[in-house]
Amino acid sequence: MKKLEVTLLTLTVCIFVGCSNKSNQTAQNSVSGGGGVVRSNVTTAQSGLNFTGYPMNATDQTITWFASNGYLPNTAYGSAKESPFHSGLQDMLGVKIDWQFPVTGTDTNQAFNLVMANEKLPDVIFHGLMKDAQRYMDEGTIYDLTPYIQQWAPNYYKWLQTNPEYDRTFKTDEGKYYGFGFFREAGGWNDSYLGPVVRKDWLDECGLPIPETIGDWDKTLRAFKDRYGAVLSFARSRVADYGSGISGAFGAYTMLTFRLYVDDNHKIQSATSQPQWRDYLSKLNEWWRDGLLDQDFMTNDDTMTRTNALNGKMGISITSMGQLSNWVNDAESSGNGAQWIGLQYPHGDDGTLSMIPGGYGIGTNAAVITTSCSQEKLELVMRALDYAYSDEGNLYWNFGKQGVSWEYDANGQPAYLPLVTNDPDGLNNAIDKFGGSTWSGNCIQATLLLYLKNTQQAIDANDLWFYPNEAVSAKWTVPPGVTLTPDESSRAAELQNTISTYSNEMAIKFITGQEPFSNFDSFVARVNQMGMPELLNINQTAYDRYLSR
Repeated sequence: MKKLEVTLLTLTVCIFVGCSNKSNQTAQNSVSGGGGVVRSNVTTAQSGLNFTGYPMNATDQTITWFASNGYLPNTAYGSAKESPFHSGLQDMLGVKIDWQFPVTGTDTNQAFNLVMANEKLPDVIFHGLMKDAQRYMDEGTIYDLTPYIQQWAPNYYKWLQTNPEYDRTFKTDEGKYYGFGFFREAGGWNDSYLGPVVRKDWLDECGLPIPETIGDWDKTLRAFKDRYGAVLSFARSRVADYGSGISGAFGAYTMLTFRLYVDDNHKIQSATSQPQWRDYLSKLNEWWRDGLLDQDFMTNDDTMTRTNALNGKMGISITSMGQLSNWVNDAESSGNGAQWIGLQYPHGDDGTLSMIPGGYGIGTNAAVITTSCSQEKLELVMRALDYAYSDEGNLYWNFGKQGVSWEYDANGQPAYLPLVTNDPDGLNNAIDKFGGSTWSGNCIQATLLLYLKNTQQAIDANDLWFYPNEAVSAKWTVPPGVTLTPDESSRAAELQNTISTYSNEMAIKFITGQEPFSNFDSFVARVNQMGMPELLNINQTAYDRYLSR
């Protein structure tokens, strides 16, 4: 089995020597903001910051910083002031930060929209706004960072130049840099962190081989149901939000939700309009009717699925590397004998495997600087964001403060200290208290972090999910850097909201038998009437522009 070499990311990000002074260049932003809100008139950016390194001598200044997701304070803390990562970042940067987060229970997009409705925006906004970056720049809502990025964010700029796809992603179609992104150090391996798992002890007790095809899955599910009363169960978000659980074995490109994908001819297609998706849904419907599929799969979350794993209510599932680590640890603590291992993604009985969840190591969220940030403060804010991409900042965002949460081991690798490893809330939870890269952030997620926080069974599973399937792990995904024009964005959002709501509802009806499969062609005709051809054309045009950057 091929193994990923575990090394801490070395960025080689020393400040450029001889960079041209761009601090007096004009930012290409307009005066009026979106939604009728008037933004700052951006003319010439000037800075009084005498930057000599971190921490900066700027504790008399405050950066207002909104994050809708990713690095929210751990649930153990009531505020950012109590959070080791957030309070510590202020000290590492040498500037005060006024953190702003969604109210607990608020949808992230709703929280973002509420923030954008304010006349004065936070200096920094971290959200999944990449597709609309050009619009926000045209409206004068966010800065064009191009004139300043080489001098005021040299670490980040250097990182972008290490991979043409990184650089292209964080530019608009006009070639302007707009934000600070999330990257996974090992690229595809980190992106394919989700896949099938099985109870190996049950396979052995039933005298069954490790299932490799959908036919094998069928036999295994029926054996587990007969002998243990167990079913196929999973957290809905794990198969809805991340693209696929087993649908690739049917040649399909999504499991439960509406999704666009790129076909082998670089054409944008609707995954839920394909006959292969119908064939896949038909199999789930069969398992539903035969009592092999959890009747609560529409509402299951990670907590419920973890309980099902602990209580022996399922023997095959689809989950993440982190959740698998939890299940392994739960089995050891309870002594229930469960031996959870990763499974290769199932192929069709004819060898089909069209895709698995994956990507290019680039996240879908970015930190942008709004034009509510004064021109005089622009360098300070860019330096603060640039810190995460420096050698020192990369360590802090991934592991926390040296000497507190981690220290170098005998091999020169970061290793967690007892404060983290002995945390009563568990290792996975403790790591999230001290670092900001666990889920998503304007930073680079170190692969070593994933090795330190997961069990060997989970690491082996991730190897199995990714390496044999690397060729189909990312090529189908619409790149996160594709941007829409203002008119395209407005129309695409209108069309997709309607189509996706209808498609998602129909998926459940097909699986549960509320809708007969004889109506699938009518379903496709209906989404076409709702504007699917226009939606595909908008995204195709934007995708073609992206390829031409």
